[in-house]
Amino acid sequence: MKAHISNNEREKPLVSVIVPCYNHEKYLRECIDSIMNQTYTKFELVVIDDGSKDDSLKVLKELRKKYSFHLIHQENRGLSATLNRGIKEFSKGKYIAFCASDDYWSLNKLEKQVEFMEKNPEFPMCYGNTYYVNSDSIPVIQKNKNFRGGWLFDDIFTNKIHPPVNYMFRAKIFNEVGYYNESLYAEDFYMNLKIASRFPIGYLNEYLSYYRIDFKKYDIKAIKLIVNSHLSTIEEYKSYALYHRAKTAVYLNKFDWLAGFKKSKIEAFKSQFQCYSAVFNKRFWLASIKLFLLWK
Repeated sequence: MKAHISNNEREKPLVSVIVPCYNHEKYLRECIDSIMNQTYTKFELVVIDDGSKDDSLKVLKELRKKYSFHLIHQENRGLSATLNRGIKEFSKGKYIAFCASDDYWSLNKLEKQVEFMEKNPEFPMCYGNTYYVNSDSIPVIQKNKNFRGGWLFDDIFTNKIHPPVNYMFRAKIFNEVGYYNESLYAEDFYMNLKIASRFPIGYLNEYLSYYRIDFKKYDIKAIKLIVNSHLSTIEEYKSYALYHRAKTAVYLNKFDWLAGFKKSKIEAFKSQFQCYSAVFNKRFWLASIKLFLLWK
């Protein structure tokens, strides 16, 4: 497949954009349009449908008629395995960027990040701010706090910083640190720590993406999978000084996420005891209030 390249940009580095898709027929047009209309045009787009059960594949085939991109359909393998396949089998660029199929990008995202990465070769990856939007693409919350660049392992490990998933990677970094752990549900925490344990991470104080939060799809099972993935990742750093603080941060997340919902009160109550050492954290008490007063 030929990359999407204009004549005046052939000397610029190629970016491989990988979109893993699963059951996002409603959002795909917004996602793909935002990529194909980037101000930076030297990129290749690879879309991998991971066994969607809705009409995602139909929508993608229609979009491929409008835009030229590489479309792969596979039996469901999970997100981490899909990303690994995209990296290993289909990406040719100096840089790699992922976009979830329910998210979308600012139109200058690739341009901003390529310029930053070219000027700062010490960073194997970078990220920027994001808008958090609902199912109608309306901004709903503001979470762009404490973001910075540099040596971020401690802050990511203890949940002080959770970089938005609008990363751009140097493709060669995966040869150095390895690929995503395909047994984990939450892939980004794992890879961020692998890279941050060895390298500084770049940050652009720019809004680069729109991250979808669908409040109508509350999923206790997904929350448990995320928590278990984070706990499994943390176990790889069991000898690290901040190990116990990191575990407490994960259980505090779980407590906060589950506390306000009637179906998960028991799970939230258990998590409250597992993060008792965070009793002086404001978030602990806000979650405790939700546990007893909020019953959605």
